[in-house]
Amino acid sequence: MKVFLTGRIQCGKSTCIKQLIEECSLAVCGFQTLPFYEQGIRLGFYMHALWENPYNDVRFSIQHPTYNEVIPQVFDQFGVAVLQHARQFLIEKKQQKPVLIVDEIGRLEQQEKAYLKLLQDSIAKAQNVLGVLKKCEVQYIQAIAAREDVQVFDLDVMSYDEVYDKVLALLKSR
Repeated sequence: MKVFLTGRIQCGKSTCIKQLIEECSLAVCGFQTLPFYEQGIRLGFYMHALWENPYNDVRFSIQHPTYNEVIPQVFDQFGVAVLQHARQFLIEKKQQKPVLIVDEIGRLEQQEKAYLKLLQDSIAKAQNVLGVLKKCEVQYIQAIAAREDVQVFDLDVMSYDEVYDKVLALLKSR
């Protein structure tokens, strides 16, 4: 089962994944992309690894009025470390049918070659993947969406409840 959600900003993609993890008590590894705030103002985004470690939350972008500036090497260093840890977790917890969480894959990582290579390889090798694909025309995002073993649910086309129910059924049948 390799499922990705897509849709406009703030339509519930990450919320859906979070609720599915909780409802199914999934053994998970991977990461979440979260907004970085100071004094109530969004100043960028950070990667949150889904395991306890002393350097868990690493900021990878700086918010400007009209764009996000990427902090170089964060994906190629921390992102690679997160994916390497996730791959080991998937092997060690195989009996629990763990799920690789990749929330989200977007355009900000497009210059991070080592990360993108390991990300694509991890998706190919993992039995269970649940993630978010940014809705944009970026080659590696389109390549993931086009994989024969991947299902993509678009929250701009389907209702939140419909997507939730379909993915929940897939998770229970794996």
